[in-house]
Amino acid sequence: MPCADREKFSIVSALVEHFRERYEVIDVDGARVLFEEGWGLVRASNTQPVLVARCEARTKEGLDRICGIMKEALRKFPEVGDFEWEF
Repeated sequence: MPCADREKFSIVSALVEHFRERYEVIDVDGARVLFEEGWGLVRASNTQPVLVARCEARTKEGLDRICGIMKEALRKFPEVGDFEWEF
């Protein structure tokens, strides 16, 4: 999703702190949030003014849940516009 270069790294840092309140987070090269059924990742692209987001889960229901949680967190930042996940 488009995000200005000057904002993308601070957004990822804020997401790490946000998710650490409730979930295990791996902060190497982004914010990888670990859920019982899978994970969600947001990272700042090193080559473009974008944030890259991906989610994986064992089931469709788990994937829907993780995608919803990640999208809800991302939408709190006005620098990140509305977006739809591509499956």
